[in-house]
Amino acid sequence: MRSIYSVITLVLLALFHPVVTIPAAAYSLLLPAAAPSPGLPYTAEQDHYGGPACVQMALNSCPNAASRHLNSQADIYTSILSHNTEPTTWFSDPNGIKGALSDPIFSPCGHWSDYSNTDKSSALGKMVYYMDTMKYLMPVSIGSSEHWVTVIGYQTDAKPTYSGSVTLQSILFYDPLPGNVSAMWVSGTVWLNDSTYWGTPLNKPGSAWHNKYIAIIEPPKTKLTIKVRPWLLEGIILPGERIELAVTDWLKLVQEQKLTRGPFKNLSQATKFEKPILVKAEKYSYYIVPFKDSRMSAIFNAYDGSFEEFRYTQKVRRFVFDQKAVNDGIKLNLREFDVDVIRIDEPKLLYKPALSTTGRFAPVWEAQVTIKDARGKERQLPVFMDTEGQVLKRVRTFKQDLDLLPMKKGVVQ
Repeated sequence: MRSIYSVITLVLLALFHPVVTIPAAAYSLLLPAAAPSPGLPYTAEQDHYGGPACVQMALNSCPNAASRHLNSQADIYTSILSHNTEPTTWFSDPNGIKGALSDPIFSPCGHWSDYSNTDKSSALGKMVYYMDTMKYLMPVSIGSSEHWVTVIGYQTDAKPTYSGSVTLQSILFYDPLPGNVSAMWVSGTVWLNDSTYWGTPLNKPGSAWHNKYIAIIEPPKTKLTIKVRPWLLEGIILPGERIELAVTDWLKLVQEQKLTRGPFKNLSQATKFEKPILVKAEKYSYYIVPFKDSRMSAIFNAYDGSFEEFRYTQKVRRFVFDQKAVNDGIKLNLREFDVDVIRIDEPKLLYKPALSTTGRFAPVWEAQVTIKDARGKERQLPVFMDTEGQVLKRVRTFKQDLDLLPMKKGVVQ
């Protein structure tokens, strides 16, 4: 009888919680066609080397393999600094990136221009058309501050042309995070609407690039505009079972396409994933889906089940999504203080941009913890813990609370 009830439940879920149909991409691009040596991606070798790492990837991935050169990030940064026009507000400003890409000392390929624009559709239209016709990787900056990434491909509903419009279905790029570079696959809707990417322009008052979307392009002349489907951020939240079906459908679709190679080759075979976990952002919710291979994770829309983001890192990540594990982690982190943990209220998984280093892939657990100090006094602490099990002591209010707690004898703070 239990199996019959399970079937009935799935049928009812299908009837009352429809999931968006995933459109097949009519046109896909993933660069470079032939892998360079060493293979991509390249990690930023210092915290402020995101720009140099992106230039390094572009110069060693020229369409003509004979023109490729692997230049050191230190040399590239020296070139960037010599071309920077706003050295006090940027590590690598767009002029610096453009100058390094064209620096004769590197025997560069292509002729690069700064096509940053307050109109993100215009900048993006030039980007997809240029990448298709010229086959160069593209350095762009995402978010409201300096954050260089390398765009390597995309999916659209049609082949980009000189004019007219196409619908951007997804965009593919490398994020050269120091110590753990990642390959990203993001829906066009999220790319143009989420503040982690191009949902917000650069915010550097006084800069020539303030309020612009930053893109360095080997320039074509084009009037192509970009459209995306609307981003659904409200409605009835789908149950986790429907998201599991959506993930399965998405995996089947991408395995039928030509992008499951290079950084996404692990998607070309049977891929197992964990149960979807609901995350609450300030104004909406979403599902994060960890994979059995913990280097991979994905994000799906909580209201229509549509794919939004996929992330593949070089290093294995530890995910703490079990409530008992969260509670154990909080207790472990509070052991250094001379207190007893009386109660931990049910933790909530939240997305707080100020506490995240990797966007929506790094939500935090928030819990109210009741403790008793050595004098027998009870009080509550708001505790934040990341999904790898580390309590975030850098949170200002929490740090102030911790500073008031007596340390256990023999513990040096």
